[in-house]
Amino acid sequence: MKQRSWLLTLMFASVVAMMPNAVLFPAEADLAGRLHQSLGFVGWMVTAYAIAYVCATPVLGMLSDFFGRKVVLVAGLCLFAIGGLVPVFVDNSVLILAGRAVMGVGSAGIQPMVDSLIGDVYEPGPKRRRAFAFFAGAIAIAEAMMPFLGGLVAVLWWKAVFVLYSSALLAALLCSRLDVPRRGQHADVEILTFASYARSLKVAARMPVLGATVLGAMLFGVVYFGVSAMLPMAFGGAHNSFFNGVLFLPLGFFWVLGAFAFARVPHVKNLHVLISVALFVLAIATLWLGYAGSFTTIVSISALWGVGSAICTTLFTWVIGDESPDVVRGAMNGIYNAAYVLGFAVGAPLFIELAHRFGLLRTAEIGAILMALLVIPLYLTYRQAVKVHASDPTGAQRA
Repeated sequence: MKQRSWLLTLMFASVVAMMPNAVLFPAEADLAGRLHQSLGFVGWMVTAYAIAYVCATPVLGMLSDFFGRKVVLVAGLCLFAIGGLVPVFVDNSVLILAGRAVMGVGSAGIQPMVDSLIGDVYEPGPKRRRAFAFFAGAIAIAEAMMPFLGGLVAVLWWKAVFVLYSSALLAALLCSRLDVPRRGQHADVEILTFASYARSLKVAARMPVLGATVLGAMLFGVVYFGVSAMLPMAFGGAHNSFFNGVLFLPLGFFWVLGAFAFARVPHVKNLHVLISVALFVLAIATLWLGYAGSFTTIVSISALWGVGSAICTTLFTWVIGDESPDVVRGAMNGIYNAAYVLGFAVGAPLFIELAHRFGLLRTAEIGAILMALLVIPLYLTYRQAVKVHASDPTGAQRA
């Protein structure tokens, strides 16, 4: 029971960490109007957050070795709330972007710490995979509810979108009460330094499955946040924030369903085939978005993205958690999360600008091509990893 409450608390922190951008997209047009900015400003809010996140990730990883993962996690949650609440009190665009940067620094102390704490406590194998699957389920719940919640509160009061970020303070209070290991329970636990991050990159270069997963997560982030920005545009943008939030519910529902299905079956044969099929489905769904002309079509596209996202994010997390040697696992977690965040730093403003310049159809085609480009290299890389496991089941060659 204690371990379950421990995991639930970390899952709540992860849900909070998924808020920064998910709550913005359904209300993007309303927020831009209220702030007297173009729609592209919402994209720059995403970018300011993401760049700060990427830059802060290695620094906070190193600080966690001096002060402990829990201290960094709690501090990150507090910074997250402080930066996120800036638009509630001011409407200056520069200060808002600065607040988003502070928020990004705080978020860099949340998700990587949660990933690492789960890896520290759970032994490699089914238990760790099941914990990561529940963790992916928590993220899926956030993806399901946050856009809808953002759209709902924006109808009541546009600044309430930013008030939602104050939930990080509750998460900080709960996490401060956790009894967690400072260095992990396993004997061979890394110390995070710039050298360890450099070493993790060398490991990723030597182990193609890790390098491909990091690049795959980044490109997935680009297209996913591009699609998130385009969904409200696909129906003409003539509906309110609440209606736009409804469009994200099928995506979140099927993401949740898929993530928890993996939690019950934490072992997948032919992983390379499954991830390739998921990427192909996402490419088709993205292309279809350019031709969407009805509510039913958009809901179907949203559902397809939910299924594909559940498969991709869960299996990517498994690969990083299982394939990374313990001596670089924390650094690899940080790099993996930073790659995903860097992806949506590019995705949201890029796809908003592309849609403005070239139209929704052409932009959807570009997104579909980007997603399709992942299929063959990831298939070949993961298939090779399966062969390595078959010939070296103890992992001696990968250590």
